[in-house]
Amino acid sequence: MRYLLNVLRRINSKYYKKSILSIILMLTIITLSGCDLADLAGSKETKTVTGTEIHFDTVMSITLYGEDEKVLNKALEDSFHKVESLEEIFSAQLDSSELSIINRDIASGKAEFNISNELCDVIECAIRVGKSSNGALDITIGNLINLWGIGTDHEKIPTDEEIETALENTGMEYIGLDVDKGVLSVKSSNVQLNVGAVAKGYAADVVKNLILEENPSIYGILDFGGNIITIGSKTDGSKWKVGIKNPIDTNAVYGGVSIDDLSVVTSGNYERYFTVGNIRYHHILNPASGYPADNGIISATIIGKSSMVCDAYSTACFCLGIDEAIKLVNSNDEIECILIDNEGNAHFSDNMSKYNFIKE
Repeated sequence: MRYLLNVLRRINSKYYKKSILSIILMLTIITLSGCDLADLAGSKETKTVTGTEIHFDTVMSITLYGEDEKVLNKALEDSFHKVESLEEIFSAQLDSSELSIINRDIASGKAEFNISNELCDVIECAIRVGKSSNGALDITIGNLINLWGIGTDHEKIPTDEEIETALENTGMEYIGLDVDKGVLSVKSSNVQLNVGAVAKGYAADVVKNLILEENPSIYGILDFGGNIITIGSKTDGSKWKVGIKNPIDTNAVYGGVSIDDLSVVTSGNYERYFTVGNIRYHHILNPASGYPADNGIISATIIGKSSMVCDAYSTACFCLGIDEAIKLVNSNDEIECILIDNEGNAHFSDNMSKYNFIKE
């Protein structure tokens, strides 16, 4: 019933069908990467449970494996309850969310906020990645995101004047965070926070930890709308094989990597967009220009331990372009990357070979 209510609440989203296709493609990716469902289970005695719900305007799928189906079902139910509670914190679309309430208060002139631990964690990560990427990740541009309206019923190409107004007095330098006190400070009433580039990754990390706390023997895969996180390794000791969508032909797989207990997050220009003429206007906006990022990357995949960190860097790298993105990733021991350019060529960080990337 709760799943049905979630569907009904978001059934008007124009990207619902795209998200369903994404889930279907993900199952195809697993198979093409040499990892069918029987292989995932590891043995005939292993039980499997799978659940799908819509949160953060994205279809989210969880598949878990273990010996006790009752335990697996409880972990699955608890996981989606947790995601739902996180959506009430991070969503920029829900008027009742903590983030939406803060944004309304910012617009009215309030400058300091006591925030939840969850929001504090997400903003702390965003500030860190924003600084390391020279502002390529910027969570203060909510007005710009709303102006373009990509993924809504009011998407449009704004004028240069509208973009300039939306970006005025925004930027990561306009926010500060006292982590110890959990206090957010904002220096401009034109700031509107949008943590969409970080929140799904955070949710994946939290759910993974919740599942393992309930039963450390559970293993599986979470697919949170392009954020893939694996729990442990398969019972036979082999690695999970995770596919990467081809950004030029989204019905196909570009290639795959072999990982265990890691996250794979991809940002692409094919996820949410509208077209005018022959030009695609996608949802990853460059804070420097105010337009959809167009620096030669059409897909940025980041691999690392934390899905939140991977989520944040995938957006930053997409905006930076090939050379600067590779430089950024190589300076960070937490992550590796695969970047696909406009011509469909792949570019790798220095240590990507450890994940055994194979092009399809």
